[in-house]
Amino acid sequence: MTMMGLRIFWSVFLASMLAYGFRRSWRIEHGQTQKLIGDTDEAVVWITPLIFPMIVVIIFLADFILGGVGEIKQFMRLAVDIFISMSVYFFFLMILLPVLRRYFSARACATLWLLPVLLFYQPVTLADSAFVPLFTFYIPGNVLQVFGYIWMTFAAAIFTGEILFGLVFRRKLLKGAGPIEDKRILELWEEEKRAIRYSKSVRLMTSADITTPLSMGMFAKSQVTLLPERFYTMDELRLIFRHELHHIQRRDVDTKVFLSFCRAMCWFNPLVWIAIRKASDDLELSCDEIVLEDAGDQERRRYAQLLLHTAGSSRGFTTCLSAAAGSLRYRLKCVMQRRRRRAGILLLVVMMLICCMSYGSIAMASERGTVGDLLLSGTAAEDVYALSYYDNLKDEEDQGHTLHACSEELLAYIKGLEADKLFSSGRWSYEGGPVVDWEVAAEEGMLYLSLNETFLSVENSDTNQTSYYKLRSSVDTDYIRGFFE
Repeated sequence: MTMMGLRIFWSVFLASMLAYGFRRSWRIEHGQTQKLIGDTDEAVVWITPLIFPMIVVIIFLADFILGGVGEIKQFMRLAVDIFISMSVYFFFLMILLPVLRRYFSARACATLWLLPVLLFYQPVTLADSAFVPLFTFYIPGNVLQVFGYIWMTFAAAIFTGEILFGLVFRRKLLKGAGPIEDKRILELWEEEKRAIRYSKSVRLMTSADITTPLSMGMFAKSQVTLLPERFYTMDELRLIFRHELHHIQRRDVDTKVFLSFCRAMCWFNPLVWIAIRKASDDLELSCDEIVLEDAGDQERRRYAQLLLHTAGSSRGFTTCLSAAAGSLRYRLKCVMQRRRRRAGILLLVVMMLICCMSYGSIAMASERGTVGDLLLSGTAAEDVYALSYYDNLKDEEDQGHTLHACSEELLAYIKGLEADKLFSSGRWSYEGGPVVDWEVAAEEGMLYLSLNETFLSVENSDTNQTSYYKLRSSVDTDYIRGFFE
């Protein structure tokens, strides 16, 4: 399969699985039986968001264990790709979010924040089908390397710190919490669980350390919903239970962990911090949406009052009824509006296709200069062997031409081309158009170079490693072809 074919196939596959997963979760949340793969209690869109940090950590450990510190640079290339793609995606999503919230369901908007999970489901596939980037930005290699280690150190420290804080916060709440024993409340809790067909056990407790209802726990045995020590009417409790049970059914705590990991990966990018807050808002908005889906005006007013009277803060990996004061006004506005929005399946498919097909359009460069300065500073014409030119897109007469001796004029032209050395995990290939291949005896060993209109790949026969360079100069292929005639 060609590079373009692989990318298109992978894009369509991910978009199809996202559409299926979203529709499946939608049906489950609305109490409809899902028979295609089997019934389930959970309304997760395809795969848990925890898969993203798990994959990144596994790749890091594999590189470190198998290759030692030297292979950490390869992991850093992948980390840079992830950082660039997430930063760009979250930035544009924040710009589009006001329009998307107006016309599409809050559930679809909340799912949009999870697209990086699916995009990097198998990062090797993306690397193998990499496109030559349209834009590159340059950071000197020595600066990039130093900053890279600082970046990864702080990212690990921030994410580890948030996990530890979450565990301490959970332990503190559970230590002072007690089980709810009121039979009417417990019966209502079980009634709401049956209404959404959620059969897994979730503890229901009360705590004096919180001011708003919240849920926490990533695993079945650790799931718990806590209520503040205050009086609620049965109607209020019904609304609270519906809201929190939908969080649990969707495994939104897993999403909170994923968002925390994204924040740690992009800790020095303030736009990502803003994006994470908006993503958390969409989790709450999507639960408000389904709780009030068929509600009348009176019930909507009751729910709005409940949000106002239970305002609090969400700390650790928890989901809660009313957390962010900054978004409370918008939530109240949405609660009081009775407006039908599109489910958003087509939106998700289009966004997934765009993400896949545009991945790699922006890349980082660690070295910049001419081909001569970067690669061939000490190379003379006699060091070049078996210089070949071919163009698979033209007539048979252009399929292949070989020179056994390189002229100084041709070498000088190639040396003068401006290029950026890409710092990326991508592996590029060229499927059409003019290509010049040649072998060069250099100080670091025998180099196999392949030059086309957009980039240059260099394979070192001694180290068996390939480097890629994005050409900033336009290549005069007709001029090069003239040397082979």
